Amino acid sequence: MKVERIDNEIYVVDDFLTESEEVGINLQLKGAVWRYNWPNYEELPFVRPCWHVFIAGKGRPDRQSCLEELNCNESWRFLIGFWERFSALHNFNMTLLGVYANGQTFGQDTIIHRDNKSHPGLTVIVFCNEHWPTSWGGELVFYDDTKENIIKAVLPKSRRIVIFDGRIPHAARSPSVKCDQVRMTLAFKTVIKE
Repeated sequence: MKVERIDNEIYVVDDFLTESEEVGINLQLKGAVWRYNWPNYEELPFVRPCWHVFIAGKGRPDRQSCLEELNCNESWRFLIGFWERFSALHNFNMTLLGVYANGQTFGQDTIIHRDNKSHPGLTVIVFCNEHWPTSWGGELVFYDDTKENIIKAVLPKSRRIVIFDGRIPHAARSPSVKCDQVRMTLAFKTVIKE
């Protein structure tokens, strides 16, 4: 697979994550100290925040690369191999701005949002749960520009990644009430240098 264009593109790749990466991610996330109330929507009290684990990206507001920060993070350094494999899929001059984990339980739908508002970039979402029955829901949902119509929905699946144009409006649906686990994802946020 080759990512040759990004405008309004959504790519779903199964089994991109190696088994050892999946084990490493789950080891870290199951032992992680999750922070609640992220993002902080105090001005929008009707929005339900989710759980969050910061991995790398302190310079994100200034569009600085976090690759060295990720490489220096002993617990998460193994993700460099993932990033290098992803980088081989495209020829864009791309900067990795941030890496973090999100966790959701029932009732924690995220708001419809865009990761990149003015600068083009790709977002990579990694579904981290080792087991995820379809009946648990938790879809990653993409919308048209008006945010009134769903254009694609992707179910969580072990070792699945989703690569998409960060300017596409999207939201993460929470798991169903039947789900007894946290819906865990990793997000890699980028900007493309023009």
